[in-house]
Amino acid sequence: MRALFIPVLALAFAACGPTPQGNGDDDDDTDAAGGGIDATTDLTDADLTDSSCGAQNTPIAVENLGDPPDLLVVLDRSGSMSGPIPSFPPNFTPKWTIMRDALNALAGDLQDNIRFGLAEFPTNDDCAVDNGAAVRVPIDLNQAPEIMQYFASRSANGNTPAHLGLQAALAHYNSITPNPAGRYVLFATDGEPNCAADAATAATQTVAAVTALANAGIKTYVLGFGGGFVDDSVLNNAAVAGQVPRAGGPPHYYAANSAAELNAVLDQIAGGIIVPSCSYALASVPPNPDDVTVTLDGMVVPRSTQHTNGWDYHPDAMTITFFGTYCAQIMSGAIANVSFVYGCPGPVID
Repeated sequence: MRALFIPVLALAFAACGPTPQGNGDDDDDTDAAGGGIDATTDLTDADLTDSSCGAQNTPIAVENLGDPPDLLVVLDRSGSMSGPIPSFPPNFTPKWTIMRDALNALAGDLQDNIRFGLAEFPTNDDCAVDNGAAVRVPIDLNQAPEIMQYFASRSANGNTPAHLGLQAALAHYNSITPNPAGRYVLFATDGEPNCAADAATAATQTVAAVTALANAGIKTYVLGFGGGFVDDSVLNNAAVAGQVPRAGGPPHYYAANSAAELNAVLDQIAGGIIVPSCSYALASVPPNPDDVTVTLDGMVVPRSTQHTNGWDYHPDAMTITFFGTYCAQIMSGAIANVSFVYGCPGPVID
């Protein structure tokens, strides 16, 4: 199980928004003096010993309700992906297998939060990319089974016509309704682009294809995978053209030279595109809706029944929504953790 997974997964990346948490422990929620919880209490530091707090211990998870963006994986299935990652000591697991496992896990965890799709290059075992066949998994929610089925029926072979795969991605995006929550490509390759007159032409065409995507409002994350054969120059240039280069570069592209690094990079990229929302769905109704405490990064948020500056059940009893400065903090990406604790009343300001 991936580290970012929680029972009702919504937003699990501090870089882009809060991680939803359910809390049913018996040792949370009020101070040792029995004075209750106020809006200055930090639940991560307080000594919480009131026996009445946490007595309602059925877990209540929360799920971020931000609109899901589109992410089309443009995947290199050239023959070099059938080989292992160069390493010492050697690991003979094929790169294709490592990529399969990582993408299956990512889609399985986040298929409710990202509209995944998958395109491949080449579509034959040489240099061709058939626009009608390149997109093996159309962009949509709940595509984890389709991505799993893709890998069950495809293996690595052929050359590296990267520019054609990226052009097919643009054609697919042009065929569907633009998503206001964001449109992205993840260009994942383990080698140097070819299938052109020469290496310089292949590089120029690849960067031009990424630029065309950007001009259409589609940003491209560039991932160099497996080490040894990637062209730093073309991937750096493509990453800059894609408008979402890696922070702190160069390199401007994301590099992954092991299974662990690949999982971490995919988590980081996915976390960067999920749209934070001020509304969270509850997995179940609290036993006593008035007997709860809500925190952001451990700090108690007051309930605001007038929806001025705090949280409230809205628009129904199965949804909590933040208002005012608290919503602004979430939308800015400044909040890493949302917690909904029951069995203990929090402050009410209006």
